[in-house]
Amino acid sequence: MRHFSRSPWRQLREGVYVATLEPTGVTVGLVAGTDAVLLVDTGSSPAQGADVAASAHDLLGRPVTHVVVTHWHFDHFFGLAGVPGVVSYGHESIRGKLGSEAIDPEVVRDELGVDTADLVPPTDDVSIVKALDLGGRRVEIVHPGRAHSDGDLVVYVPDARVVFTGDLIETSAEPSVGPDSSLASWSMALDGLLSGAGHAPDLLFVPGHGEPVGAMEVAEQQAALASMWASSEDRFREGVTLEEIVADFNGPRRYSWPFAPQHVVDILPFVYAELERRGVTRRRGLPISSV
Repeated sequence: MRHFSRSPWRQLREGVYVATLEPTGVTVGLVAGTDAVLLVDTGSSPAQGADVAASAHDLLGRPVTHVVVTHWHFDHFFGLAGVPGVVSYGHESIRGKLGSEAIDPEVVRDELGVDTADLVPPTDDVSIVKALDLGGRRVEIVHPGRAHSDGDLVVYVPDARVVFTGDLIETSAEPSVGPDSSLASWSMALDGLLSGAGHAPDLLFVPGHGEPVGAMEVAEQQAALASMWASSEDRFREGVTLEEIVADFNGPRRYSWPFAPQHVVDILPFVYAELERRGVTRRRGLPISSV
């Protein structure tokens, strides 16, 4: 069973706060307007979501009224069930995850002590964009396309010049790639994120895990993701197997990668699987093998 905890809230800009939740070091956000309070992500369990909402009430002296779930992964979404009576927003794909193979009830119970029957979907689906008026403060919720997951949302607070990116950006570790990620479109999603947020020199991008960064760091991560996709596609077309890539890390290093060797080894099976789904042709008719 994992250990749950929460850091104190820390103010980034006027009326905009962040806190860190364990067990995964997820960064949650709080945005206060004159009429409403928005929580960005909810933690890994209903109990943790309830704790986050209560701490926000203690901080601001009024309750959370709105929630945005940046994507369906457990450390961002499972806490929503602990924040009842609010208007909540998530990508339209989230509703279909509940009760599906995407969420394994046994793993969830054993790892988190959470009964999947207690999980709830957001009250409102977002397909592309949604704007909220919190009272003297406008918030924009945008789906930038498939990237870290198949249903990422970003939350932009224009007057505070703050963007909550969910796991489109990570600064505590290298970007997390899984079976529902798309490396092919991730860098394009970040390009849209940078373009849509404008060019204010003091823009803050709040990652799903880690400390806030500026546009330069986001552009650097975008370039690394684009490079990872291009390098993977080249190796795939050449017919280079995953085993050969692993062996190359211990040899003369014929191939160049933008991430550390172990991270490349961990994510390449997902990237190769995406290349296969896209019908990219391999020079040698070799099967994709796991590492």
